Amino acid sequence: MERKLVIAIVGTIFLVFGGALAGLCGEIDDVNPSLIYGAFVDNYIQKCEAKAEMLDSGSFNIRKGAMQATVKGAFMQSNRTSLVKYLMEQKVPFNVHRVQYHLNQKLAQSVYLQNVYALLLKEGIGQ
Repeated sequence: MERKLVIAIVGTIFLVFGGALAGLCGEIDDVNPSLIYGAFVDNYIQKCEAKAEMLDSGSFNIRKGAMQATVKGAFMQSNRTSLVKYLMEQKVPFNVHRVQYHLNQKLAQSVYLQNVYALLLKEGIGQ
């Protein structure tokens, strides 16, 4: 009896919050898409900056990942407005992973990453 009661309560909570979240989904239509894409790009830049703080790690692989995040973050920051325009032109869905995919594709098209990483490693980050 107690188990059925708990299941009923949990089910009711999901129904209530599910209906509330469904109502919020329509609110995104009233917001300017450039603001939403800008928030996605800013979030991506923040993640890159967080990874870039590990440049002083004792592990070579962690330093290498931090170096890659530094390059990505610098590219995203310097090209933020053009990236937002690109995302709007492509009509990318408002999904974090889809936006990150398109940002990574744009980075790969614009920057020859192997040359940048090789240069940075040669300058001493890999020591």
